[in-house]
Amino acid sequence: MVQAIHAPVVSFLQGLTQLSAKNPKRTISTVATLSIFLLVVGLFTNFSLDVDEDKLWTPQGSNAIKHMDWIDDVSGFPESTHDLLMFFHADGSDILGQDQVSRIFEALDAVRAVDNYAEMCADSSYVNADGEKTCEIDGVVKFWSLDSGIFEAEISSDEEAIAAMSNTTFPDGTPVKEKSIFGKPSRNSEGTLTSALSYTVSVKFPPTDAAEKFEDKVLDILLDMRDNWAADKSNSLVLEVTAEGSFGDEFERAIFNDIPLIPLVFLIMSVFTALVFTKRDKVQSRAFLGFCAVLAVLLSLLSGFGFLFICGVPFTSMTQILPFVIFGIGGKEFNFLRLVAEHIGLTAFFYHCAGLDDAFLIYMAYARTNQEVETTERIRKTIQEVGVSITVTSVTSTLAFGLGCLSSIPAVFWLCLYAFPTIIFIYFYQLSFFVACIVLDERRIQSNRRDCCFCITVDPEQDEEIVEDEIQPAKENFIDSFMGHYAEFLLKPVVKVSVILSFIGLGIVCAFSASNLTQAFEFTEVMPSDSYVTDFFDALDLYTVRNSVAPYLYFRSVDQSNTNVQEQMEAYVSEMVGIEAVLEPPEDFWLWDFRAYVQDEGLEDLVFSEQVDKFLEVSVYWDLYGADIVRDAGGNITSSRVQLFFDNVDIEDVNEQIDTLEDQRAVSRRQPVNQGESDWKFFAYDGIFNIWEFFAVSVEELIFTTIMGVVAVTGVALVFVPHYTAALFVLPMICLLYVDLLGVLNWAGIHVNAVSYISLVMSIGLLVDFIMHVLLRFYECPGDRHQKTVETLKTMGSSVLIGGVSTFLGTLPLAFSTSTIFYTIFIAFVGLVTLGIGHGLILLPVLLSIFGPEDHIAPSQESEKEMNITDHTQNDKSAL
Repeated sequence: MVQAIHAPVVSFLQGLTQLSAKNPKRTISTVATLSIFLLVVGLFTNFSLDVDEDKLWTPQGSNAIKHMDWIDDVSGFPESTHDLLMFFHADGSDILGQDQVSRIFEALDAVRAVDNYAEMCADSSYVNADGEKTCEIDGVVKFWSLDSGIFEAEISSDEEAIAAMSNTTFPDGTPVKEKSIFGKPSRNSEGTLTSALSYTVSVKFPPTDAAEKFEDKVLDILLDMRDNWAADKSNSLVLEVTAEGSFGDEFERAIFNDIPLIPLVFLIMSVFTALVFTKRDKVQSRAFLGFCAVLAVLLSLLSGFGFLFICGVPFTSMTQILPFVIFGIGGKEFNFLRLVAEHIGLTAFFYHCAGLDDAFLIYMAYARTNQEVETTERIRKTIQEVGVSITVTSVTSTLAFGLGCLSSIPAVFWLCLYAFPTIIFIYFYQLSFFVACIVLDERRIQSNRRDCCFCITVDPEQDEEIVEDEIQPAKENFIDSFMGHYAEFLLKPVVKVSVILSFIGLGIVCAFSASNLTQAFEFTEVMPSDSYVTDFFDALDLYTVRNSVAPYLYFRSVDQSNTNVQEQMEAYVSEMVGIEAVLEPPEDFWLWDFRAYVQDEGLEDLVFSEQVDKFLEVSVYWDLYGADIVRDAGGNITSSRVQLFFDNVDIEDVNEQIDTLEDQRAVSRRQPVNQGESDWKFFAYDGIFNIWEFFAVSVEELIFTTIMGVVAVTGVALVFVPHYTAALFVLPMICLLYVDLLGVLNWAGIHVNAVSYISLVMSIGLLVDFIMHVLLRFYECPGDRHQKTVETLKTMGSSVLIGGVSTFLGTLPLAFSTSTIFYTIFIAFVGLVTLGIGHGLILLPVLLSIFGPEDHIAPSQESEKEMNITDHTQNDKSAL
């Protein structure tokens, strides 16, 4: 069966490569034109952009997605404001006092003094007591009606300031949310504040473009003020600040610092490729051919993207980083979940590795053929030797990414959808474009023209000394000679025993390490070391009980005028307060105040809509609940909400986050009103639930993707490798490699998160290359186990080693990155390449020399294989 599959594959490859070899200029122009054509047509026809970052990492069909869509598109609740947060502390000391509040007003007045503040705030949905639309401000400044003049007129001592701040209501009658504006406050028996570790002041900007621009100006002013306060030795108050766009801006700064490393990665790999193809001889050198191999990969990228654009596949932040990484160009559109998108330069890196590996295989096989025969015949023998091997690894890589499209996580789906067609283009372009370049380069050599400088013809007499010098040492080519000596050393009995025992030990240690691999994500790790965002959240964690998780409980599609429904609403809130993440009941709930108001005012005889009208006419209640109640034209409440604080959740502990997600989901699920409903009528939602949903399914998805990938590549081995025993090597080797990689990641302190998740999904496609190339070559070589192993290492082993070294060298610049993202990529690739080379060129040859079949070459192929081996021996001088 295998021969029945090999024959048409080789026949097709021979037809494609022979066509390219006989028409090289036409092939090169066709491929280049097609690549540009696909990209241009795709951009100007069905190109679409999808930048909904909130959904990229949320599993499809999850409750978080459904609830978010309803809140944004259907509910009628006002759009979330863009909050500027100012956090004041004294490094753990008490900050109650007149001078501290005075400085808070100084910061607030600086914000309000920025040009166009009033105009920008006029787009806000908040209306103040004077009926004007403005930005809502919350914090201790409300004790003096947001007016520094009133503060200065009324307060002349610390005692007076503390007395004013000890009130439980503001002057306008709204209740004080103590833990939201004071950090860890304490009171005496009389209710007077005795200490507080921080103040929090928020300014709520409208969600407009003008507000985003205004925010940048304000941050510059406040950060300068922070520095000035820090330089003032008479001041003990510290100002921390953050805003809606702060995370994205700071992450962009961290990435920008590392941007030079990305083109450096590709420069190193490209230079190494050129060096592999270079010789001392001015004519025989093929450095430009190495550049053509890189160019084939870039053209494949253009074709893959263009093809998918034409098909209408949306362009997301997961894929828009690919050309940015390749060409070193970037934009300004960064935000929270973009942090995981930035590392998708790894995909382009994968394309580079996969494409160049194929180029190395083709070139080195071509270099081993007899130089005295025609170029087309040399191409034929080259494809006869490595065509199936390239096909097998391309199929396995394509399958690995194709199976990734089964993921429920959109980020993974889009990444894999863009990846696997591009790998197919790489496969065809290396067999057409690169082969055509080989033919043209061969013509250059025959015309005695210089490498890279085609217009210069070298005088044979002037170059004769160099040519002779090139020929002499070529009899013992360094790489082939090294691999030959290495093979003989590796196959010594004592060495084989040592190798097996060493890898058994490594596997045991890595398995233990992998068993301790955990999920974790600390978003401050991706910030620059001097980031003000990191300072803000570090201070928030130290000096206040509040964290950033504050979901709303939503009530919809029920008759909220019904007493039974109201009781269920109260019971739902009570049950939610009972979960471990919640430390206290909500500070305000419209239903509690509404029922008390109706009873106190004697409004029981009014219909519900009229009761609500009266309730919201009270300015205090309107300020508190106007944004939490949605009514229809008849005055009936269609939906409402109440906010809870999940203060007992460690936002850096993924397991706690998953537990909290499951706890709140369980409470919602068991509500009577939700029984039998696909869309819950009572539910909790916060934007952070989206990434929690990813954490909840990521391990299961990763296991599924890994198992499917391993099964797929094992199946490919059964189909393409000429003996059923191949599966007995592929399956355990891939499993061992994957476990070892997990163990290495854990040793390096890498956790399972969005960045490492993508790296692990992609790793199957790369790891299998190290195994498949060696295994397939072994089964194709004639002789006993020892002979087959030596020949495999001397031929295919050289190509695998060079491909691995090129990838390893390419990753080295990432070691100097200050970003956790690129550090994760660096560790993943260094581990992947090191383990891949170790298992593919050390362990697997040893196992094959012991357990591999003796000879399974078809009789019809035996003579040709022997002829190729003879050619290899005679023409080592043309290899690297």
